[in-house]
Amino acid sequence: MTIPHPGSNRSCRAGRALLRNRPAGLLLATALAAVGLTGCGNGVAPTAGGATASASTAAPATTSPTPSPTPPVDRDGDGIPDSSDTYPDDPKNIPQQAPVSLQCKTDDEWGGALFTVYGGKDGRPDFAEVWAAKPSSCELVGSLNIVTAVEKQAYKISKYDDEDITTLYEMCAEVDPDDVYAEAGFTASSEQIPEMNAALTLCPSHPYAKKWRQAVQRGQADADLEAQGRLFGSGTYRVGKEIKPGTYVTHDVDGCYWERQDRSGNTIDNYFTNGARRVQVTIRSSDYAFHSENCGEWRPAR
Repeated sequence: MTIPHPGSNRSCRAGRALLRNRPAGLLLATALAAVGLTGCGNGVAPTAGGATASASTAAPATTSPTPSPTPPVDRDGDGIPDSSDTYPDDPKNIPQQAPVSLQCKTDDEWGGALFTVYGGKDGRPDFAEVWAAKPSSCELVGSLNIVTAVEKQAYKISKYDDEDITTLYEMCAEVDPDDVYAEAGFTASSEQIPEMNAALTLCPSHPYAKKWRQAVQRGQADADLEAQGRLFGSGTYRVGKEIKPGTYVTHDVDGCYWERQDRSGNTIDNYFTNGARRVQVTIRSSDYAFHSENCGEWRPAR
């Protein structure tokens, strides 16, 4: 006898035929057993409540949330990504000079040493490493563009006209023991004052800064006297127009000659010396002109 497959229609029909041929007493047990039989026709087993399970009742798949993009790195918090920020560590984005190379002559290095000067926090170049070596002379390597606000200010003060501040960088780097600007009693000329003030703008902490400032102050005082007509050298000057009347002195002269003149060019008074430590003259308001030769610089007597 061949046993049909449990899931086939043939099995289902055979079961119903068996129920018809069994005695009535066995119907209940057979009916209960029929509950466990597989469904007929479509091969789907009935559920306990008589309902058929549906694939459409399966739970929907869970979707993972899309991760937020990683924000770009911005170290200084200025809103500009470091990849596009020219000054990634400065929230104010103040223009900075590129590192400047200087070849300097020092006592420790035969043939000189190469130093690199970087921008400082205050916008000024940091010469500390160079100053520690005390170079007597320095020469800038390569070219230099005026970039920072301090450099622009120094250039303006210098009264240069070539858009070049190489000389200022070299002045700032050098710590020459024979620096004439640092000599005791040195007085800066009217041409030297702008350059020295420009250097002090670029490197106000230079080892000779105090001496430079004193030289500038003396020079500025002389420039003021010159503008007033109370400081002058050799030549002929109109009294009251080019120079002021008063008592003037000069020092350490050789072959000095002076004369006071009237309107006709005649000599009112004169003086000559082959050499003297000090020469003095009083120019009167009634004098028309004053003339001197080889007498150096006349300044008001103290």
